Amino acid sequence: MMRLTKCIFLFLLVILLGTGCIPSHQQEHNKELSSMRELLNDKKEVTPQFFGEEVVTPLQINEALFHSVADWKDNNTILYILNNAHGSEVHTYNIHTGETSLFYKSEFPILQVEANEDHDMFLIHTSPSNYEAELVIVNEKADLLYTTRIESFELNYIWNHHKGDQLFISSFKEDWTYDTYVLNVTNQKMTKNQIHQPFIQWLDEKHVSYLKWDQEMPSLTAPLFVYNIENQSESLIAEHVVANTNFTDFLLTIELVDANGDAAVRFYNNENKEQLMEMPTRLVSLYSDWSVPYIDMDLNKDILYMLEVNEAKTEFSLVSFSTKTEEKNVLIQSIENLPIKLSPSGEYALYGGRFEKIINLNKVSIEELITFN
Repeated sequence: MMRLTKCIFLFLLVILLGTGCIPSHQQEHNKELSSMRELLNDKKEVTPQFFGEEVVTPLQINEALFHSVADWKDNNTILYILNNAHGSEVHTYNIHTGETSLFYKSEFPILQVEANEDHDMFLIHTSPSNYEAELVIVNEKADLLYTTRIESFELNYIWNHHKGDQLFISSFKEDWTYDTYVLNVTNQKMTKNQIHQPFIQWLDEKHVSYLKWDQEMPSLTAPLFVYNIENQSESLIAEHVVANTNFTDFLLTIELVDANGDAAVRFYNNENKEQLMEMPTRLVSLYSDWSVPYIDMDLNKDILYMLEVNEAKTEFSLVSFSTKTEEKNVLIQSIENLPIKLSPSGEYALYGGRFEKIINLNKVSIEELITFN
C-alpha cells in the first residue's frame, strides 16, 4: 500500500513539473501567435494607405472665411485662400495627411495664386485698391523673389511653360483699354510688350499665339495667329477657331466645323505648326457665343481631359483623349461644365467653381475636397 501511494505521488509530481516548464521553442511559438492576435486585433486601425490606396481627407473650413482653392503646390498639396478682418492668407493642405500650414499672408485681399509649370514659383495677386494690383512672386518656401504694383482695374496673366520664370501680363483699365507686359523674375525686369493682344498663349520663349477677333464685326469664331516676338511677324494657323490653349508639346485649338455646333479639338506641332490629329466634339451655343468646354492635359501620359456636351446638348461628360492612341473615353457622365486643374502627377484634378471638389482620376470619382462647418 505504501509503495502504491509513493507511485501516485511521483506521477502527480511529474504532471505538476510538466505544466510548469514550457520548452523554449514552444514559448517562441506562443509569442508568434500572440503577435498575430495583436495584428488581427489592430486590423481595424489600418488605414487604406497601408495597402497603397491613398485616400483624400476633406478639409473642414468656416465658409465665411473661405475664398477658394487656388492651385496645386505639389502632387499632394493644395494652396487655398482665406479672408479675414486683417486681410488674406494662403495656406497649404496635404490632401492625404490633412496637414495644413500658413504659406503667405497679406493685409490686402488675395485674388489668386498661380503656379508656374515646374511649381517652383507662385504668383500671388493681391488688390490694394480697385485700381491697383500687386504682383508677388515667391518660391516653394514662400521666399520673396519679386514684387511690383501696377495700375489695373482687371488683370490677366499666364506663365510661360517653356521658360518657368517668365510671365505675360495684361492690365486693363476701367474703360477696357489695356497695357501688356513681359515679366522676367530671374532678371527682376518687367517691360511693356509690343504685342497688341491682351490674351495670348505661350508656344516657347520667342513665340505666342492669339485669336484675332474683329472688333468692328463681332463673330463667333476668329482666326488664330502665331507671333514671333523677335522679328515682330505673325502667321496664320487656323480659321474659325473658338478657343486656343497651348501645352508643352502641342498647340491646341477648338475649331467650329459647322453652324450646328459640330467641332473638332485639333492638335498642332509646336515647331512646324502642322496638324497632328483631331478629336471630333460638339459645342453648345449661348446667346451670342459658344460655351467653351474646360480642358486640361496630363503631360506625363499625354491624355487630354475635357468637359464635353452630349449629343442632345443637355448635359456634360468628362472625357479623356489619348494623343498616343487617339482613343476617346467617357469617364464621368452628368457633370457640370466647371473648371478643372490637374495635379502635377495627373492623378487628381481640382474641380468646381472654387475648386472645392476633387476628381480622383484613378478611381474616376468626384469627392468633396472642402466641407464647411
